[in-house]
Amino acid sequence: MKAFMDTFINNQQKPNQKPHVVVTYPGYQSLYGNLESDGADVTYWKAQYDNKSGWYFDIRHLQQVIKPHTKLLVVNFPHNPTGWVPSLQQWNEVVNICKEKKIFLFSDEMYRLSNNDNSEALPSACSLYENAVTLSGLSKTFALPGLRIGWLCTQNKAMMLKFQSFKDWLTICMSSPSEILAIIALRNQPWILQHTMGIIHSNLEQLDTFFTIYSEFFEWHRPPASTISFIKLKPKLLGKANGSVSDWCERLAQDAGLLLLPSSVYDYDDSFVRIGFGRKGMKETLSVLERYILK
Repeated sequence: MKAFMDTFINNQQKPNQKPHVVVTYPGYQSLYGNLESDGADVTYWKAQYDNKSGWYFDIRHLQQVIKPHTKLLVVNFPHNPTGWVPSLQQWNEVVNICKEKKIFLFSDEMYRLSNNDNSEALPSACSLYENAVTLSGLSKTFALPGLRIGWLCTQNKAMMLKFQSFKDWLTICMSSPSEILAIIALRNQPWILQHTMGIIHSNLEQLDTFFTIYSEFFEWHRPPASTISFIKLKPKLLGKANGSVSDWCERLAQDAGLLLLPSSVYDYDDSFVRIGFGRKGMKETLSVLERYILK
């Protein structure tokens, strides 16, 4: 992000005008927090929630928040924490907006290849637009966060030189064992993805059943991709927590030893919780949750 900011500040026609950036929201704090701390004027492209269909991002809203001096669009699809992913048509619309407006595009694709609705993964942003930068890695869909291996890809050679220069101040070299294990993982991508998606599909089936049974407590919409979802808690469940999702999650952690992330952690409306379903053990986890909500 500092490489982006350096580029935008140096290229500003009006020296006192902050570079304007649009960022998907809610989301991983680094995607917008670093930009804000570096002096950008950040506008959120906010996820919308529909009680009947769940989460989505409105392309029309994106067009409304873009300004004449917008320099960068930061997106994260599949989206953390909602699990939403645009259709190919919608994705092309987003990329074309950036092309037409001459806006740089930073695409966080850490959850790419995790589509669970039998749809194909979207083409990476860096393959569609010369001024797009793709961030990805092995922590999510490849289930190898311990390797601490990720990458940036772009067709923009000048931007890549800036990334390389900035990285020299942070890391001299990567861990050799991590690099070797990462190469092994990438060479065995089909097997790893099949293994990961097998776990995800099994967990989603269990979650579908659980939330159907307890629909009086939870509002569940199966996400089309990723290993996470942002689900709404209903008033009947929150009665013992003064209507607060944050308080309910804190009591759940203290009394049952089960951790769910309240939406307030994202500085978002205190009505949702983020759940993860990328690991084994969902049956035992749901048993704990069931005992807690029925006691």
